[in-house]
Amino acid sequence: MIHVSQFLILLSVVIMIFNILQYLVSGIFHADALLKLSKKRASLSILIFLIMIATTALFLYMYTLHYVDEIVGITIFLSTLMLTVFSAGTFSRYRIVKLRTQRLIKALIGVIEAGDANLDGHSLYVMELTMLIYGNLPLRLRCSLNQDSLQYAALLFDVGKLGVPRHIIDKKGKLSASEWSFVRRHPEIGAMLLQEIPSFDEVSTWIKYHHERVDGTGYYQLKGNQIPLASRIIAVADTYSALTMNRNYKSSHSYQEAVMELKLASGTQLDPKIVALFCSIPEYKVEACLAEVRLTMERYSKENFR
Repeated sequence: MIHVSQFLILLSVVIMIFNILQYLVSGIFHADALLKLSKKRASLSILIFLIMIATTALFLYMYTLHYVDEIVGITIFLSTLMLTVFSAGTFSRYRIVKLRTQRLIKALIGVIEAGDANLDGHSLYVMELTMLIYGNLPLRLRCSLNQDSLQYAALLFDVGKLGVPRHIIDKKGKLSASEWSFVRRHPEIGAMLLQEIPSFDEVSTWIKYHHERVDGTGYYQLKGNQIPLASRIIAVADTYSALTMNRNYKSSHSYQEAVMELKLASGTQLDPKIVALFCSIPEYKVEACLAEVRLTMERYSKENFR
């Protein structure tokens, strides 16, 4: 028969294993750009993780002993419960901060684009499409990308256009060579802006290369898999959004027309595997993304701020 103290210690071991798994999932595997730790804090996190494992091993050893005083067993159990409550509270605060930051970024982008008839939710649509593509990627590729970091990159991919003069952005005719040079720099400008946030180094790289062509004739002459996967996904989403959303200077394409254009650009401008994956997604799911963006933009319309 198991002694009460042994039972409490065994229960403490189970709870510690749960804490370790939560720490791994929430603190390491899901550590996105927002919550990415500095080297110093990362080292501290690893130390805490090792201490948790050592403590669990010690509890297991104590469990194997024939007799442990009940006071010791109760103390171990209560200490483990306190640690669990503290950890749960910490990770809960992290999740709240992450959610609020994502909402803030989304709101800022929405308000900015609500004042421009030629954007009107373009970045939000690219984000929705990017996450739709991500959700349909093979598991191996999904595991290679941090979902939240990809969302930040898709929301902020065009932030560099804030550094391009408005008369160039709004120009209806053909751009001059000097004007085109400004437009070509917007991925670089966006990357430079986000590099000011130390933990956004990966996100800024994805944004910098989102206009690269898989045939190697893009801004930086990266080719094929040299272009980050996230950048290739955003490029497909950006192209589809640009084709299907209304603009003052051109008519929008239907779903079928846009899919045909994507296929024509496959292998030269766009990654053929991602294009094929996107085209395999049912049309109603793509249209649902646009419906979500339209609802969001209604809340951010200029009329609502008067």
